Amino acid sequence: MNLKNHITAPKLSALLTACALSLSSFAGVPAFAAEAQSEMPEAVAFSADGSSELVQGSFVASDVTCPAQDSYEYPFIGLNLTLPEALLQQMTDKTVAMLTDESWTDELDAIRYAVISFRQMTEEQSTAEVEKVGTGYMDWVDSLAMIGTIGMYDADSVKDLDTITGCTEHTELGKSSDGAYTYYLSLNKDADESLAAELKEIQTTLTEITPPQQLSAFDQPQAEASTDTAVGNFQMNDIDGTSYDQSLFADNDVTLVNVFTTWCSPCVNEIPELQKLSEQMKEQGVGVVGVVLDTVSNGSEDSEAIQKAQLLREKTGASYPFLIPDDSMMNGHLNGISAFPHSFFVDKNGNILGEAVEGSHDLEGWTELVNAQLEALKG
Repeated sequence: MNLKNHITAPKLSALLTACALSLSSFAGVPAFAAEAQSEMPEAVAFSADGSSELVQGSFVASDVTCPAQDSYEYPFIGLNLTLPEALLQQMTDKTVAMLTDESWTDELDAIRYAVISFRQMTEEQSTAEVEKVGTGYMDWVDSLAMIGTIGMYDADSVKDLDTITGCTEHTELGKSSDGAYTYYLSLNKDADESLAAELKEIQTTLTEITPPQQLSAFDQPQAEASTDTAVGNFQMNDIDGTSYDQSLFADNDVTLVNVFTTWCSPCVNEIPELQKLSEQMKEQGVGVVGVVLDTVSNGSEDSEAIQKAQLLREKTGASYPFLIPDDSMMNGHLNGISAFPHSFFVDKNGNILGEAVEGSHDLEGWTELVNAQLEALKG
């Protein structure tokens, strides 16, 4: 796989994309996402001319730590947590930061370890701003005083608990049902005693591990992609609020549906090529539709992502629709996508043609792929 035009990852915070260049994992960002991006120094190129205005500047580092909530469920590592009220209040007050870290096998088919750490923050650290580009975020994380961790480790990782956790006191919490992983509460012997006591009060429940889906160990499982060959009925708005339904495909013999995210550089860089395709092949009955997958988060529209998509369309000169997914997810065909860009072809009746296309292409490459679909329809 050519990682320069193909990203495998869940939705990443657009704010943190540039920071991820130097990280193996943080706040739920999987190692394979950061590694893919590390080969793309342009981070998020929001215009064809390489403009990087959207990744310049700084942000408050504590704003991207895990939020305080009643409970946490992590199906991919088989672990549920309930934090004591005192610890949740510390997180709300930004005197304690909850962070996540993970490591995967070289084949990206299994987790080596997944760790939830709790670190103490001073008032200065809680308000500190770091640059979006560079190592500022990880330098900030390293500056926080470690209290302790709760994590899951394979047999090899268990040998390196002190190094991985930054702690020397480890209490086993249990094992996975298949015995492949061991769970530990680890404490820093030099940590504030009252804070360490709060970590001991965290309620942990071990559950069956959900098979990985090329998502972060701390993400939630996605519904499987549909095996139906039609996109079905849908009602989607574009990023300007214009409504579209399945009749969108009726005027063209073949429509290229390009599924992308605002944080994916290869996706962004190919938009001008897709615009050229829509212009040059319109008379041949070819259309292009974009679906901006990260404009919806946890079932709700993400206004920040929508604004970035609007700016992205303006800077790239795209005139074809940029759609916001609805609950139907095009009859499930937008589910389970973990590699971007992801594209597929639809005929005028809403039937999916051929196989999905992974990765970005230039105008010549897309023209060849579209012509193949037109020829197949004639046949």
